[in-house]
Amino acid sequence: MDWVSQYRSPPKKGDKPSGKSISSPPGFDEQFYRQWKEGKVKPQGKISNKNSDLEELKYERAWDLAKSPAKSIPMNLIMMYMSPNSLQLIPVVMVLMLFVNSIKEIFQVREKFRDLELNDNQGKTFLQFLYVACCCGNMAIGVWKLNKLGLIPNRSSDWLSWEPIEV
Repeated sequence: MDWVSQYRSPPKKGDKPSGKSISSPPGFDEQFYRQWKEGKVKPQGKISNKNSDLEELKYERAWDLAKSPAKSIPMNLIMMYMSPNSLQLIPVVMVLMLFVNSIKEIFQVREKFRDLELNDNQGKTFLQFLYVACCCGNMAIGVWKLNKLGLIPNRSSDWLSWEPIEV
């Protein structure tokens, strides 16, 4: 029966399609399937390496968590570059929020890494250090912006009253 006649007269609700007309997909072994269903044969694969795969996934998750503050560095850098360099409310609040959020993340580093259950404590400590370093990268952007705003005293005229102000 061709597809046009099947399309013009669709099967009724009570009709069941015959299972014999559909062939098995390539690579499917009917005999192996029957033995597997009866429990005589076990499939071969990566089942024996389950523990090592789990550890590998844990380390991958830990690395993703450790590098997560670094993902916001480019965005923060562009935002601070685009904000004005004059003393106004918006740029100052943006810089303060950058500092506050980074400091909060640094103080919450143990809580974030508590649920990872890594076997290697030295690796966990290194990942926590990497997390803190990425947070400090965000804070370095804030220091750069404070310098651009002129709020960091780094010239002699900022300290000595008789020096002329450099522009």
